Amino acid sequence: MQKIQIIGINIFLLVTLISCSSTSSPTPPPSLQDAHPQPQTSPLSGTPAERTSPVWVAQLSGAVNTSLLISGGLVIVPTADGMIHAVHAETGEIAWVYSGGEKIWDASVNADEDKVCAGAQGRRVICLDSKTGNPLWSALLELEVQSRIAITSDRVLAPTTHAGSGVETDFNGQAALVALDASSGQIVWQSLTENYILRRPVVNGNVVITGGAYQLPGKAAGEIATRVYAFDLEDGSLLWMHESKDGLLRWVETGGDVVTFSAATEIVYALRLEDGQLLWRSSPGYWMQFPAMQDGLIFFGSGDEIFRALDASTGREAWSHTINLSSLNQVGRPIIRGNALWFNSVTGEIYALDRITGERLAYLNTGTPSRVGGALSESFYFMGDPEGNLYAYRIQ
Repeated sequence: MQKIQIIGINIFLLVTLISCSSTSSPTPPPSLQDAHPQPQTSPLSGTPAERTSPVWVAQLSGAVNTSLLISGGLVIVPTADGMIHAVHAETGEIAWVYSGGEKIWDASVNADEDKVCAGAQGRRVICLDSKTGNPLWSALLELEVQSRIAITSDRVLAPTTHAGSGVETDFNGQAALVALDASSGQIVWQSLTENYILRRPVVNGNVVITGGAYQLPGKAAGEIATRVYAFDLEDGSLLWMHESKDGLLRWVETGGDVVTFSAATEIVYALRLEDGQLLWRSSPGYWMQFPAMQDGLIFFGSGDEIFRALDASTGREAWSHTINLSSLNQVGRPIIRGNALWFNSVTGEIYALDRITGERLAYLNTGTPSRVGGALSESFYFMGDPEGNLYAYRIQ
């Protein structure tokens, strides 16, 4: 069995929750200080890129520390104080704000066109009507759900944990992936694992993949391995399990017939979806952000200010693109729309790259810092900041 000594495990989930439901108008755009000593160059015109002003700014109740979501014409924004905000994408007006009697774990929130689902303190999963914010159902589980839920047309998939904010860590605990009926919240199945943490399930056809940390038997607390599991979406039966010596899982992604993941060592592993067999491993040499996968390519940014595309079948680099040095790093998961990849940097610069060649298609210099990735609609790119502001920038 492969092993690794992990010193210190931090699971950083910010929480709080306030009962509220309101409607308000966006605040005027604040004055933005220059984030660059020298003006950046626009790739489209070759002239200095002027500061892009937001079309609207909405003031939220707390810091935006997790990626934004889109549901219909609404931007869904979990905030660090435990509230969920729905904002009209075109105008910036607040459609609704939710919190109930429990604290919402902001990193757990996910949405589709009809519902917004989240883990709430007290071992609950809740789902709301995305148009109104009204509760649809609530389900009581055996453990907390603090990592992002996955949603399909008929399932809500909740990864539970024995470690996290407000949770006493049990390295020998067995976390479960719980499948709930999307319309009623009834438990359809739950599959126990030997991991004490499960994180961010992803779905590929009839397979759901999740993973996390596994305490090595007979070793000191925190001496852990990475374990990735694949379950049958219909009945929760285990299809395969893969173990590596890389510590706490950071992310897992899937596309085509490949599953990729990375953990504390920042090495990218690719597994065969069918049976979990290792296809390749690659190390960019720096920490990595959440990737996106499409048409046999994996797209991600890393700590060396380089955005990369890897061939999913071989791990070889297909192309790379260096973002502006002053941008620091890409944050969040890239958003794929048509032939373009959209993402923002820590300093709030917004990029669009050609998905096939890596050529820069668009660049916006916002001057607004952001901890997480944005969201995209037909007309706008949305970003949140640590001060609780939501910005909309016109992209067409």
